[in-house]
Amino acid sequence: MDDEVIIPEEVKVMLRERQTELVKLIEALSKLENSKEWETLKNLVFDKSLANIEKQILNTALAKKIDTDALYKLQGEWAWAKQYNDVGRFGGALKEQLVEIKRKLK
Repeated sequence: MDDEVIIPEEVKVMLRERQTELVKLIEALSKLENSKEWETLKNLVFDKSLANIEKQILNTALAKKIDTDALYKLQGEWAWAKQYNDVGRFGGALKEQLVEIKRKLK
């Protein structure tokens, strides 16, 4: 029995479009990560934002009565900020998506 899944042509077109987008994003992130402008933004904006969110999480978690909704919201903000703060890690996640698309298109 063959385990190969047949993908409709419309889906293949969408996957190829996403593949093209991912390649462009990965290339842009690679250039961005190595630029002095990114280093400036990271130091002055993103690192401070991430530290601020971490401080809020700690304060919320150490409160006498923990507001779980606020804590979950902050955890989501932290995950988002962490993802965009670490361009290399974000690029790695995009590369994983690209590999998966290539696998599906084979």
